[in-house]
Amino acid sequence: MAMDPRKRQKKLQRRKAKEKAKRKALAQRAPRSLATRIQGAAAAPILHCCATEALWDQGLSHVLISRELRSGDVAFVVFLVDAYCLGVKDVVFDVAPRSRYDWKVYGKLLETQEVVQLEPEETRKLIEGAVEYARDLGFAPHHDYRKAKSIFGDIDADAAEEEFVFGKDGKPFFFAGPYDDRARCKEILSILTNRCGPDGFYYTMPAELAGALPPEDELFVIDEM
Repeated sequence: MAMDPRKRQKKLQRRKAKEKAKRKALAQRAPRSLATRIQGAAAAPILHCCATEALWDQGLSHVLISRELRSGDVAFVVFLVDAYCLGVKDVVFDVAPRSRYDWKVYGKLLETQEVVQLEPEETRKLIEGAVEYARDLGFAPHHDYRKAKSIFGDIDADAAEEEFVFGKDGKPFFFAGPYDDRARCKEILSILTNRCGPDGFYYTMPAELAGALPPEDELFVIDEM
């Protein structure tokens, strides 16, 4: 039995409406659209600025900056900062409902790591200082850094009193992470050797990756993670 034309038309309209809503949701999640929303949030009030305590004894930290929007949503960026060598290694940014942000971002950070609260000026100074230190060594920040840094807005890093020290004991210190394979380690060590000389930096990596350097290279190696 054939479907009533009016019912069929309504069914098609509902399907089109669902498809339109789905396309809109996907468009809002697209990197360019999301970057625009982060940029638009730069004038909203600061909600949280903090770093994980590991920054001060391990040189690696998640650094969070978030702003609360009029809608009740939260725009946030989490920078993975390597203050010893590579600068901003990773970036996660999003606009989320406050409840989800409190649960999955800020709450998770508090639950899993020791957190140090920072002033907005200190947060920007830390992140930009790490980026500049790494650039001077020859390392660019994560490819999403340019999009995410717009959340700083008019925060004045020069107003920060905190002084951050980059490198370790006066030299860059590269420590291989879980996603640094042999080729990546070799590339990083080559850049450091060219920039600092064979004795101008430290590094550490697992034993299975130690072959990233030729045997004749005499560099300080700590075979621990």
